[in-house]
Amino acid sequence: MKNIALYFIVSLFIGNCYAQSVNIDMATERGLMSKAASKKINAIGSPYINESFNPVRIKQFNDQIYTGRYNAYNDEMEIRLSDGKIVALDVNADYSLIFTQTNKTYVTTNFPNKNGTSRRGFLVLVDDSERHNLYKKEFIKYYDKVLAASTYQQDKPASFKRESDTFYLELNGETKLVPQKKKDLIKVFPEHGSNIKSFIKKNKLNPKNEEDLIKIVDYLSTL
Repeated sequence: MKNIALYFIVSLFIGNCYAQSVNIDMATERGLMSKAASKKINAIGSPYINESFNPVRIKQFNDQIYTGRYNAYNDEMEIRLSDGKIVALDVNADYSLIFTQTNKTYVTTNFPNKNGTSRRGFLVLVDDSERHNLYKKEFIKYYDKVLAASTYQQDKPASFKRESDTFYLELNGETKLVPQKKKDLIKVFPEHGSNIKSFIKKNKLNPKNEEDLIKIVDYLSTL
């Protein structure tokens, strides 16, 4: 009996330490893994892809519908709970969310940075099949306030700016950065370089165009 009580106390202590160390709120809305959303930054523009909260269905919770928005600067998916509280979903948990008005799907997954190191975040699922998934990472960058160089100039206020999306291809169990320049794209898949080059030329495709990139990736997954 003493051993059982000791095990319960130790387990409770470890659980509490884990929750505190990762700042996860495991008690909200049927076990939704989340944390406090980042504080607002005073700047021109917005850190959100869409400033307003829109209906979003979370697959892992029996397709429960909440309202949410994506903070691309902080890579946070904010969810408004039934009591009005706003939380950010834990990126380390497995989530698949669909914004019902646009059918735009976000998932949490691992992907490589430009320097090759792996990270985890929310990506938009652009195209999928049995053989591959094409994702894109949405970016919003923060620029600090710039003080005027002279009295004849004005300060530049802090601001958020939408940056170009980055695409990733998950194929054969590996996720790779997909460049949108033809020559760089061929370098990433050198074993299929001549085929990709011929396919792009024959169909007059531009990898910088998202719809054309989907066609290229669909072809690539058949090679």
